Amino acid sequence: MKNNNTIDPIEARKQRIARQKGSQAALLGVLIGHVMILLGGVLIARSIFGFLEQDMMNSDEPPLAIFSMAAGLPFIICGLFVHISASRRYTGKLLSFPGIGPGPVLFTGVAIGAWWGALSLTKMGILWIIPVILTVIAGLLLITSILLRMKRSAKYETLTRMITEGKIIPALITDIPEIDPSSGGLIGTITVKFTDLDGVDRWVQKTGQWKRSDLPKTGDAATVLYDPKQPENLSRIWVGPPGSTTIADFTLWHS
Repeated sequence: MKNNNTIDPIEARKQRIARQKGSQAALLGVLIGHVMILLGGVLIARSIFGFLEQDMMNSDEPPLAIFSMAAGLPFIICGLFVHISASRRYTGKLLSFPGIGPGPVLFTGVAIGAWWGALSLTKMGILWIIPVILTVIAGLLLITSILLRMKRSAKYETLTRMITEGKIIPALITDIPEIDPSSGGLIGTITVKFTDLDGVDRWVQKTGQWKRSDLPKTGDAATVLYDPKQPENLSRIWVGPPGSTTIADFTLWHS
């Protein structure tokens, strides 16, 4: 296949990434990653109780749990890789997950495997407390993930309203962390200065993420969207690249 040097490869890559955001293929990858992580957690927890069951039987034969252990760990590792990669394609951001993250899914699988293993023992004894504790942890993680998701949704709704009701003005980046030459990008805090409608200078810090090719520098221009009725309310201030006017622009640097 011949190379086409009439197309800007950087722009082509940006367009490809934009097409992947919110795609069904990326979402399917997220779900596949979830299933693999869940199954891995089940197998790992079940294998631990398999070793205990083998000890209770005083058997010298290699426990079948070895096979569950050997299969469970690769499932978790591969599942995390698939989930993180697919989530990045779906959201366009690193370490940003649609729905719940991998933590609650993993602990749910571990809790299921623990109950499976505990109920398989001839004498459970005090061991019943292990699946109970794991179930509580999985439940707390799931609730926390749902609450965070609801918080992000409320923030997005506020941003949607502020696009029409708020004020968009130019701003200046006064500080951004330097990155190591070998780093591919930055996840860190940016400090931006802007002047409100009353002529008051204000500063806002936002945590964002940038690829090396898109990383701004101190002194570069930026754009601020804020509520002119509450200019001191940091939760109602968004920062985006120069010329930002849309929701997508103001979620480009941070979510």
